[in-house]
Amino acid sequence: MADFVLVHGAFHGGWCWDPVVPELEKLGHASITMDMPVDQPGLWIDDYVKVVQESIAGKISDDAYLVGHSFGGLVVPRLARERPKARMILLCAAYAHTSEAEMGEMGACMDLKSFFSWQQMDDLGRAYFSRDNAIKAFFDDVEPDLADWAVGKLRPHWAESMSKVGPVEPHADRVAGIINCEDDRIILCGPHSALARKRYGIDPILLPGSHSPFLSRPVELAQALDRIARSGAPKTS
Repeated sequence: MADFVLVHGAFHGGWCWDPVVPELEKLGHASITMDMPVDQPGLWIDDYVKVVQESIAGKISDDAYLVGHSFGGLVVPRLARERPKARMILLCAAYAHTSEAEMGEMGACMDLKSFFSWQQMDDLGRAYFSRDNAIKAFFDDVEPDLADWAVGKLRPHWAESMSKVGPVEPHADRVAGIINCEDDRIILCGPHSALARKRYGIDPILLPGSHSPFLSRPVELAQALDRIARSGAPKTS
């Protein structure tokens, strides 16, 4: 069956995929996770990509699916440059841009006002969340004990590495599928799904709930990944 490289988003780590990995195994798939150094000032997205590359070298098939969640959606096209047989799956993800206009289109699909209002900054220039704001942003539909565990695992993220991501070829023809969540408070499902159709010609698979389906709906997420690996997401007409 398929191999999946599971790339986490901002503030998170490989731990966020823990409930999904065994569900993928039940469906016959293998997966690998890693921790990108998002909490280290002075490291940029290409440094994150290098860590991912080193984490998967010799451990995953050349035609693996590169799954990017949220900020991870900007990482996987950079991985795809180095893995020409790989395909991508974008989960509640930021889309790569080749111009300022395309970056603006993506920004219009996000509730940036709320997202930034929930953040605080430390003296190293890293953004972080209080418990309550982390729940609002990421985990509002996650079972309370699991949400508390997840909040405790979040890391501050060096803000400049999020705000200064340069253009990259999106490899649109290698996007196998897109998954969105209907009640996402960060990535707005309606406009983001419309942009998926415009950019990639893909109708996203829609899951209920908010930004963290790997915690709130791991079975459904694994099934969606399996569906894409078996047949790909349906194309628009």
